[in-house]
Amino acid sequence: MLEYIIRKNPKNPVLITVPHSGSYYPELFKKHIKLDLDIIRKIEDYQSDKILKLVKKESVDILIAKCSRAVVDLNRSSKSIDNNMFNEVVLFDHPEEKKMISYGLGVFPKIISNKSIFKTKLPISYSRKMLEKYYDPFHRLLSKQLEYLLKKFGFCYHFDLHTMPSRALKNFKVKPDIVLGNNFGKSSSENLISYIKNSFEKFGLKVEINNPYAGGFITRKYGNPLTGIETVQIEINRSLYMDETSHRLNDIHYLQKIFSEIFNNFEYSFKLAAE
Repeated sequence: MLEYIIRKNPKNPVLITVPHSGSYYPELFKKHIKLDLDIIRKIEDYQSDKILKLVKKESVDILIAKCSRAVVDLNRSSKSIDNNMFNEVVLFDHPEEKKMISYGLGVFPKIISNKSIFKTKLPISYSRKMLEKYYDPFHRLLSKQLEYLLKKFGFCYHFDLHTMPSRALKNFKVKPDIVLGNNFGKSSSENLISYIKNSFEKFGLKVEINNPYAGGFITRKYGNPLTGIETVQIEINRSLYMDETSHRLNDIHYLQKIFSEIFNNFEYSFKLAAE
């Protein structure tokens, strides 16, 4: 359940991942839910993959997950498991991302809009099947491509694309259009995140860094400038391209144009980053 554009002869070490735009719900998932899918779909980064529509295939590698994050959240550790969701113990190790689990948002989300997703506890086989089919292939391909770009160029620039509900920005006097996260400087250099910030600001967008989102599991796991891989999470205010109430696209072309301008003409100094 992946859609990807992997260049045979990349001209630069740039990769974009879109882990939360998926809208596919397998029968195994639907069999166990009690909520209506219309409610569950609210957790999706609604059609965020379409933001990349005008980015040329030769400009970047792109990896898009097609399965919904309500089924398996790729931006969580595979050990971010709440054993209480299952009729047997799934994880014998200490769980990771305990805070997200407490919100019902582990690798297998169990709560949406303060409502439980599932009718009853799940069989232990459910976790294994979902991880094997939807989680592992994404992270396997992502790891493989990052390693390839790193080997070919000596460094790699990875951007993890997400969208954020505008209500999550209520504490800002002026809500940001874009929030960039680099795990407070741990997943990318200041030079790279500044370059991306300036790139968005040239289009009149308001950009925040690491506030209120500093990057999720993908950012923390893969981004490490010391090894040559720099990861920046990009969060887009949903109100820029969709009606958040009706769940319909508005004028997405403006964002498509911005992303095409940035990534079709990516001019960050590779030499500077390598030094």
